[in-house]
Amino acid sequence: MHYVLDKINGYANMPIRNNMGEQSVKTLRSIATHARYEQHCASPLFSKNCYLCSAPPIKAYRHWKVIENQYPYDEIATMHDMVVLLRHDSEENLTRAEVREYKKVKADLHGSYDMILENTRAQKSIPGHHHLHVLRIKERVMGKIKERPRAVFFTPATHTANESPP
Repeated sequence: MHYVLDKINGYANMPIRNNMGEQSVKTLRSIATHARYEQHCASPLFSKNCYLCSAPPIKAYRHWKVIENQYPYDEIATMHDMVVLLRHDSEENLTRAEVREYKKVKADLHGSYDMILENTRAQKSIPGHHHLHVLRIKERVMGKIKERPRAVFFTPATHTANESPP
């Protein structure tokens, strides 16, 4: 199995062997999508062309666009798009106008998506082009629930420091 190596910071999304000798990898993608993603990252085109720069917008703003993710987190999401800065630059170099609009864009998307996710530097495959992931999360069937567990909240009013929580 190949692994993705981020040339900028040296992080490798390397396969891990579990106690049964099988390879595993940390991913929110299905195994098939993750394999396609690794293939793409290993291709010479990956380092030469920025998909975030060239992808057509689903929705366009003055400084930002929303694009479809080619390699979605399909293990957990039914829809996975990205909010992308129009110019190829990092978050540290955003202008005041870009930051203002960024907040507006994020607010606009709350009705269409369940989650806004930003990867850490170690997980970013394109760390030099600021972007966020926006997801609509899959619903999971849990089966019939006979009795809902009681929620317990601990506050100073419900127990003292000498008393252990129930």
